[in-house]
Order: sequence, then structure tokens, then C-alpha cells
Amino acid sequence: MSLDPPTYLNSLQNNIRARPIPWEGAVRAGTITENDLKRIKAVDKVRKDQRIQTVEADRDAYRSLLLGGHQGKSVLESAAKRVDVIQYMLVLASDLINGWCSWMTSDSDPSRTLTVFDVDVPSLASALFEHQSPYKPFLPLLSHSTNPEDAIPLLTSSFLANLISTAQTDSSKSDSQTNEALPKLYNYLSTLTKSQDSGLQDIAVQEYSALLRTKKARELFWKQRQDTLNPLIDILRAAAGAGRDSDSTMWSGGASIRSATEAGLSGG
Repeated sequence: MSLDPPTYLNSLQNNIRARPIPWEGAVRAGTITENDLKRIKAVDKVRKDQRIQTVEADRDAYRSLLLGGHQGKSVLESAAKRVDVIQYMLVLASDLINGWCSWMTSDSDPSRTLTVFDVDVPSLASALFEHQSPYKPFLPLLSHSTNPEDAIPLLTSSFLANLISTAQTDSSKSDSQTNEALPKLYNYLSTLTKSQDSGLQDIAVQEYSALLRTKKARELFWKQRQDTLNPLIDILRAAAGAGRDSDSTMWSGGASIRSATEAGLSGG
């Protein structure tokens, strides 16, 4: 069984893909460079095989486009005042790095959930990790707004969740920068689980699922449990119809869900 990516997020991304962006005007205003625009148009709204071929032929250029380099800033940094450009670039970055992601139950163990990725350009993800600061342009965007429905943090968290999950599959890439980025992403996702909007809660739950793949990731999650775990338990309580002060033995009995969760998270 697979779980489709959250409907709200899919709808948001499709809406942004369909928006016209006045790219030439952005170049004239100095928001992006001619080279930036050339690289964007080469991979935007083209066939997947053409996109792969284009990026594979110039991985360094596309790494610089997203992360910056000796030739200049990341397009996300240079276009900081252009919300439309940032949103569009976040969706395009997700299309390049993430492709699509689904969650499936294991055939051998139905209680185990597996995260499955179909990445458009796998080598680009590897190229990003060769940069000295692979998360730098993205992390500040998580605090772009305190509104949980703001598109920029939502799109950023989706991109980062899949990028970090990719890093976790390769021990050589699960370095200190990933461990520093995770608490910031957890902090943002906690604002979604605290929302009363079930669509936003779904996004957070599925991204947590993608992130909690290593012992270190689970340790960091547990360290922030007041903001990460407790809202998830509240969601379960609400789904079960049990309020915080309920006398139900499901929540007040000897078999505490918090105790059970603690045992699971502290495991290897």
C-alpha cells in the first residue's frame, strides 16, 4: 500500500508551475542573471529525459544555481524580494531533486513503513552535497512567515525533507551539517502539527516519516519531543476522540503511549 503525497502540497505545486513568471523583467531588474535564466529555461517544462541530460551535462552550474558559488549567489538569495521567483524555484528544485515520494508498507513486515523516492536527477542531489553549505540558502526560508499556510516554508520543508532523507541513505553524507539542519526543520514541522488544519498535519507527518531514518535523526527528534512528539500524540488523541483530560484507560492506563514511543525512539 502507498500513501500519495499530501493533496494540499500537490495542488500548491501545480498551481505555482502554471503561473507565468516575467523572467526577462527579473533579469533586467538584476534579480537573476542571464546565465540563471538560461539554465532555468533549459530544464523547465521539458521532458524528463531532456531534463536529466541537461543537468547531467553541467551539474556544477545547477548546483551553483541552487546553492551559489564562486560565480555568485544562489538564485534563492539573489531573488529574495521576489516571492513569485522563490516559489517557482523551490518547486523546480523539488522537481529536479525529489521527483516524487511515496510511503509503502513492507511486504515482509506490514508494520514497517518504507519511504520510496523517484528522483529526476540523482546525480544533482549528490552534487549538492559536495557544496560546503548544502542547506544554507534553504534553511532561512523556513522562517519566512509565521503563517503555517505560507507557501515558501511549505515548499522549502518538502525539498529539505527529501534532500536530507537522501543524505541519510549514504553515511558519508550524513554529516554535522545535516544534524544541524534537522532541528530547524523539526521546529518548522512542529508548527504544522500544532495547526488545526488536517492537510498541514498530513504534510508534517509524512515528512517526519521521511526524516526519521537514522538513529541520530530519531535522537534529535526525541530531544525536541515537547514540540515534535507531543503534538503528534495530541493528533492521535483527537482522532481517537479522547481529550487531554480524558479518563480513558487508553491514555491514563499503565500502557502509556509516551513510554512506548520513548522505547521505540531510543532503539537503534
